[in-house]
Amino acid sequence: MSSKSGQEKTIGLWGLVFTITGFVVGISIFILPAQLIEITGPSVLLAYGIAGAMAVVTCFATAQIGTLMPAEGGTFIAISRLLSPFFGFLAVWVLLCAVILVNAFVGYGFADYIVYFFPSLNKTFAAAGVVLFFGMINVIGSDWVVRFQTAMVIIFLVMLSVFILMGLPEFDINNMTPFMPNGVGAVFQAAALGYFSFAGFISLLEFGGEIKRPSLTIPVGLAISFIIVLGSYGGVSLVLSGIDTSAGFEGMTTPVLEVAGSFLPQWLISALVLAIIAAAATTVNGLILGYSRDIFVIAQASFFPKYLARISKKYKTPHYAIITYTLLSVAAISTGSDIEQYALVAVLGLLIQQLFIAVSLARVPKIMKTEFENAEFKLKKPFLYLVSILLFVISAGFIIMMVSGDPVFGLIVIVVLVVGAVFYKVSSKMGK
Repeated sequence: MSSKSGQEKTIGLWGLVFTITGFVVGISIFILPAQLIEITGPSVLLAYGIAGAMAVVTCFATAQIGTLMPAEGGTFIAISRLLSPFFGFLAVWVLLCAVILVNAFVGYGFADYIVYFFPSLNKTFAAAGVVLFFGMINVIGSDWVVRFQTAMVIIFLVMLSVFILMGLPEFDINNMTPFMPNGVGAVFQAAALGYFSFAGFISLLEFGGEIKRPSLTIPVGLAISFIIVLGSYGGVSLVLSGIDTSAGFEGMTTPVLEVAGSFLPQWLISALVLAIIAAAATTVNGLILGYSRDIFVIAQASFFPKYLARISKKYKTPHYAIITYTLLSVAAISTGSDIEQYALVAVLGLLIQQLFIAVSLARVPKIMKTEFENAEFKLKKPFLYLVSILLFVISAGFIIMMVSGDPVFGLIVIVVLVVGAVFYKVSSKMGK
């Protein structure tokens, strides 16, 4: 099974690095590290190290499957071939439900800061506007997507660097003790939450068909992106841990912005707000680029209406799939900004995808024996099986932890899976 869209391979190494970095880092870097410091104290650095080590497993799995089957809608293509079309559809069905909510959530994150420059702007209008804008850019072509992504990622990486470099002179080593005030358990709790910061690496599978020289670009691009992401989270966490905030970060809306106010001039604070806006926009852009391709490839397989698999004659993009994903995101935004409770559902969707990918990876040497043996990028079989097992255990462990903490989210996911299974069966019969 393959995906043929007529889309040119327009994403090179640095385009991939900026696309993935923007998608993974996003707006959370300005909020999450401080929340983790509240949990575990200065040992947040150790927590991010553990989270990063777990994320390496995801990167290896993504690199192996992405280089063997570089396709648009790669999750569906890979799982369908290595397991079955039913499981491929189910994984993507849950994922789409999740990432539509994520896009709405991040759209409101964008709106929360654009009002810094335009105080009278309606937040719902701003959130819908940024999603519609990048929907339009994606219709025009992935080369334009990458150009916008590159510019926005450079903006927020420069400002993160400014924050870290100018914050280091304010760093006091005495604030790093006690290093582990809440014990080892708190470190692993923070590591589990920190791991979600790295969940976006696997999104590469969704637009693999547009990547130039995938056997080289995908593994190298993932490695460079991982270093940038880990360095960004580690640097911000180090500065926040070492600066005296005797009252803690509780109650701060954007800790990085509020802490920066103690040592950055006002004009740089405005630039930092611009960086936060750019960070939110990169995630919106990456979501549309990646997950509209899932709609496209499922329509190709006749489980969604066939017109969603059409390619624009002018732009050579799956325009109807992009427009559909964009409008569904806008519909989610129109329900109101009180959608934070759905964030865990989105994370569960990504973890379920990783479960399917883990099992699929273990079947690669058997199902794709010839392709695997001749592959330019190839994990040693014992290591491949180890990655598969670790990815499955990590994903299943987090799912159990999240569902046991709030069973309602587990119930929601079960309902989504059942609806997806029924939809698949009905679509299959209608397609015969």
